[in-house]
Amino acid sequence: MKKSYIKLLLCGLMLSSMTACNDFLAEEPENFMSAESEGVDENLLEAEIQGAYKAALWYRNGRQGFLGFTGTDEARGKTVEVNYWAEQGAIDKYNASLNADNWLTKYYWDAAYFGISRSNNAIRAARKIQGKTEEWCKSKEGEARFMRALNYFMLAQYFGDCPLITDETPLSAKPNYPRVDKAKIYEYIIEDLTFCENNLKTDYRVGRPTVGAAKAMLMKVYMYAPVSCGKRNYSLAKQKFEEIEKLNVYKLQENYADLFDPKFENGVESVYEFQFEYPDEPNTFQYFTGSRALSQFERAGGFGIYLPSDRYLGLFDSADTRFAASVRTEFYDSWGNKLEWAPDPEYIAPHCKKYEDYDRVMAAGSSAKNMYYIRYADLVLLYAEILCDEGDLEGAKAQIMRVRNRAHCSSPITATNKTDLLEFIYEERMRELGMEGWRRQDLIRRGADYFVKMVDTYNPFAKGNVKPFHVFYPIPTNEINTNEGISISDQNEGYGPVGE
Repeated sequence: MKKSYIKLLLCGLMLSSMTACNDFLAEEPENFMSAESEGVDENLLEAEIQGAYKAALWYRNGRQGFLGFTGTDEARGKTVEVNYWAEQGAIDKYNASLNADNWLTKYYWDAAYFGISRSNNAIRAARKIQGKTEEWCKSKEGEARFMRALNYFMLAQYFGDCPLITDETPLSAKPNYPRVDKAKIYEYIIEDLTFCENNLKTDYRVGRPTVGAAKAMLMKVYMYAPVSCGKRNYSLAKQKFEEIEKLNVYKLQENYADLFDPKFENGVESVYEFQFEYPDEPNTFQYFTGSRALSQFERAGGFGIYLPSDRYLGLFDSADTRFAASVRTEFYDSWGNKLEWAPDPEYIAPHCKKYEDYDRVMAAGSSAKNMYYIRYADLVLLYAEILCDEGDLEGAKAQIMRVRNRAHCSSPITATNKTDLLEFIYEERMRELGMEGWRRQDLIRRGADYFVKMVDTYNPFAKGNVKPFHVFYPIPTNEINTNEGISISDQNEGYGPVGE
């Protein structure tokens, strides 16, 4: 990616970043291209790889980080937020403000290509470095290709067809990168992850992808790629899970609540998680999940921009320990008094508890807590879905019970056919993975009509507005204006120019 284009991307990110200001945003853009020079050393290569890791943090740092679960049947914005902030509210309302100028969706697009540019630089650097073994160089290239695959997966899931910019893309006088059919994007993702499988290590390295993470990502791709692009393949997804099992690296954390205790970060269930650090790389999720009835420095306090949906809250049986670990239903002030009243009842309505981090020093709404991207329980439930699809209902139930037994659930699985069991699995994914960022994609992979039905039924702000074309977000205006390969006519279906 050429320097001028990177500058445009960086500029857009800095302007649109209303909530997150990581130190590495201040780096000079010229340094990002230094891996193209003839002299490449280990420090330069590591800087490029770290840049790719840090860019991915933007998916989970700030308001844009809630795109995976607000606007669904799992969570919805607080009423004051939805009605006051037009662009934030559009994520739930699916109205005219969900357009090409919406800064939250634009943030995802820009963050992905910024991360891709860093990955491409690192790949080139890994191929140029001298004095290292071939195994070492390919392992470093694998790290970069994993991050590139992750970014393209996010783009394909959220935007569909998108420009394919690789380490071999010729530089041009002006950005000229047309949208590429998503089938080709998924093909490229699979190619990158296959390289990762063959060249990354099995042992867990904190913050870095492993061969297990590559196989998990491939499993995700084979199950989440749209049927229309020809890359969905449950048989290959099943194969990847069985290969993961043979690695004998991952297992369920014994206590569900410990998953969200900072003492267990990068634990036995973590396949890949975003690495945050206070004060160098903080995140703001606690601040945005906390209650406005309390100050940000009180336990469970914060700005609070969304709430778990009534549907999500009603899914748990009385014995399910995941509810208490995931949802805060009571709020106490600094003197230990329970809050029974608030100016807005939503201030003390049930809030997401998973991101609370009040045992460490915080400032300006920041937290040091890591966030999961993929954890083992997610893969177990995907495997159950595959077995269900094959008609092995008992095998599927056995996999589901692995996560339910940990949660001490008391209610039995009563489904007796594939249709009912599949519905149960999707509900179980909500119970297990609620507010971890997968719900929107889970709904969409079952089809646009299913996505519309569930969101329209259970998200009060979306009722009557959500349409099948909303499975993809709009291509940002700044991309259309600066990239000669994309015109207004290339915009995703349903999103005309602003004002139409």
